[in-house]
Amino acid sequence: MAHGQAVRRWGPSKEGFDIVIGNPPYVEAKKLKYITSILKEKFAIYSGTADLSIYFNELGVNLLAEKGIISYITTNKFFNTGYGEKVRRQLSSQHINIILNFEQVEVFENVLVSSVIFNISKRNKIPKSIFTYEQFYKLKFQEFKRQFVERQNMFGVYPQDYLNEKEWSFSDMSQLMLKEKIEKSHLILKEVKGVKIYRGVTTGYNPAFIISNEQRDKLIAEDIKNKRVIKNMLQGRNIRKWYYNESEDNLIFTRRGTDIEDFPSIKTHLFAFYNNLKPKTPDDSSEGRKPGTYKWFEILDNTAYYLEFEKSEKIIWGLTADKWAYALDTEQHYLPSNAYILTSETISIRFILGLLNSKLLHYYFRFIGVMTAGGAYTLKAATIEVLPIAIGTKEQQKEIALKVESILNAKAKNKQVDVSSTESEIDRLVYNLYGLSEDEIKIVEG
Repeated sequence: MAHGQAVRRWGPSKEGFDIVIGNPPYVEAKKLKYITSILKEKFAIYSGTADLSIYFNELGVNLLAEKGIISYITTNKFFNTGYGEKVRRQLSSQHINIILNFEQVEVFENVLVSSVIFNISKRNKIPKSIFTYEQFYKLKFQEFKRQFVERQNMFGVYPQDYLNEKEWSFSDMSQLMLKEKIEKSHLILKEVKGVKIYRGVTTGYNPAFIISNEQRDKLIAEDIKNKRVIKNMLQGRNIRKWYYNESEDNLIFTRRGTDIEDFPSIKTHLFAFYNNLKPKTPDDSSEGRKPGTYKWFEILDNTAYYLEFEKSEKIIWGLTADKWAYALDTEQHYLPSNAYILTSETISIRFILGLLNSKLLHYYFRFIGVMTAGGAYTLKAATIEVLPIAIGTKEQQKEIALKVESILNAKAKNKQVDVSSTESEIDRLVYNLYGLSEDEIKIVEG
């Protein structure tokens, strides 16, 4: 290293370090609010949704001398997240030596995580250069150790020119070409006119606002007016592919501007949670919800789009799901903050549902999406809204929508009915919509 003293104060020497080695701590963004202003001031890659480890990437590179080497084992979430874009740009502009990717692997015993070891030199990347790359997937600790030893002399390589600020997927050439074809000449979902995605309701304290059917019936029996602010609710866990199971939950939706005096029994119910519902001041560490201009009995967020929940048709899905699954809601359910809705004023909602539940967009997700350490899908709005959508002709839309309608009708009669044959027909129509060849279809269907 350049100066031993610099190690103790963790500040850059005049020349910089020859090597920086580390295992940055992972701390979620929501736990960093007390140092947000410092992070924003000190780091060019700052993002309000980034975890703490991200900043160590920038710091490590900045501490290096020219041609110095940084070697980390850290979370690989920056591969595919929006907040990781600046990190990907910074790292891919340097010369990458090694990337070892661990997806849902016990690198440390009894700790199932998705992580990466990268080794990067601080110098401009060389055009057409390649680096050592290997991926390990879904391995317990002992099996991981065995495979690592067996494979360490047979690691593959990957062209660095394939990496930039876009999502890092580490696919082979045929898959990268297919990804580009799926994207080519198609709008992303958020660019489709009349189509909107909304997050579910953030109450700030669910135990007060989410009630059972029994509590709902009691409150309505006490005062029929309470029906105006009690909404049927679905949780993300209730949502399946094409259909949903009814929930036992209901939402007290006292939105901004609600006159609580019109609902005395609702007020009594909520007041029992007053200490947990009151808005805190910025320097208050006691019980209560985060600071804001809302009243103690109101839900936390403004949710100005609440009428979208009451539309006759909307697509729904959960933030975290063990399977790729989207459903159609025609019963005006409200959803919590860990779920989303999609509405459309232009394109058939059934056509969009057919695309979302197709094998093709499920396949495409692997390039841009994030899985949890346990193997569940993380279906954030920021991910779903960049799915490429082939609009096609009115006839193509109608053909897919009719197939979807037949599945919905079948599921309405029997949720467990086998609809795989019709799903295959939809997949074929979707492949045709995106112009896939038979060889490309084989790649998707793996």
